[in-house]
Amino acid sequence: MNTPLLERYRERIAGVLTCYDRIVITGTLPGACHAAGMTSYLNANHIRIFDCPRFAEPQVRANAEGLAN
Repeated sequence: MNTPLLERYRERIAGVLTCYDRIVITGTLPGACHAAGMTSYLNANHIRIFDCPRFAEPQVRANAEGLAN
């Protein structure tokens, strides 16, 4: 999952802009786009619903720090 985007989707990419400053990716997360779906995901991964903020916090913090740098 840590492979660069261009390598992962090389066969689907027709060209590359070298100066883009943002990218818009559209799609859905059908399993997590509603409360019951997210609850099901958390239960399947043995995460209590009310522990979700503590579960997600390290990932959110790491992403925010990476963006800040």
